[in-house]
Amino acid sequence: MDAANLAITLGFVIIYCNCGLASGTSLKPVTNVTWKSFNFRTTLQWEITSRDSVCTVRIRDSKSDWKKKRECTRIKTTSCDLTSLMQNVTATYIAEVLTYSAKSADPVEEPPFAESASFQPLRDTDIGRATFKLIEKSKNEVELIINDPLTSAKFPNNTEKTLRDIYEPHLSYKVFYWKDGTSGKKTISGKGPIIPVQIDEGVTYCFSIQPHILSPYKNGPESSTQCTRDSKPEYGIGFYALIIIAILVVISIIIGVTVCLCRRRTVHSGTETNPLKAVSA
Repeated sequence: MDAANLAITLGFVIIYCNCGLASGTSLKPVTNVTWKSFNFRTTLQWEITSRDSVCTVRIRDSKSDWKKKRECTRIKTTSCDLTSLMQNVTATYIAEVLTYSAKSADPVEEPPFAESASFQPLRDTDIGRATFKLIEKSKNEVELIINDPLTSAKFPNNTEKTLRDIYEPHLSYKVFYWKDGTSGKKTISGKGPIIPVQIDEGVTYCFSIQPHILSPYKNGPESSTQCTRDSKPEYGIGFYALIIIAILVVISIIIGVTVCLCRRRTVHSGTETNPLKAVSA
């Protein structure tokens, strides 16, 4: 092979390599593309397989075209928060992670990509625990006032939706309650937001709640526990003030009596030691 042919061959090799880099054929698609979602805050995660690469995420549902987020375009991180593009919680979404060379900003017609599994927020998001306020209405009845968890799904005015806003009428709450110091739990269900419970008078009861969604079927985690107040009578500040005053009065009487007795004893002792003085007097 003469020098001219060698130069032509090397030229073709260089052009092929450059074109291959620009077209992304030297890059590999990402792997392990997974969804993470809690209370409708949804993130796509993946693992990078090519060095010196950046990623762009795009997402669509069955009725829309591909959409991208500026924060998830040509990024080196391995996750993208897509919550703002998934506000229709009943839609089913698919996302793609496209891989580009970090060293080249040239447009690429068909970069390597990896596709996610389908994801429907209403069905697939994990829901959080609820909180409640325990109100003792009478000696044998309490009320649980449910605070529905807030979510990352929003109304058109940008206020957050609660779990009830999204899942009603399929949302209910399981109420677990038991006598303090025992292990036997009873369960009732209620739609809320106020759930009354009948209890035995003079007994301390403890309560916890758990969100339950009938369709699509799922349960949230159980809440922290709250208990009714001790059944022993409680007294106000006035009662304790009277107790303190009574104690002070008793102490004053004891001191007064003691002083009087001491004085009488002193006088009596002086009379016995000087009987003549007593007679002359």
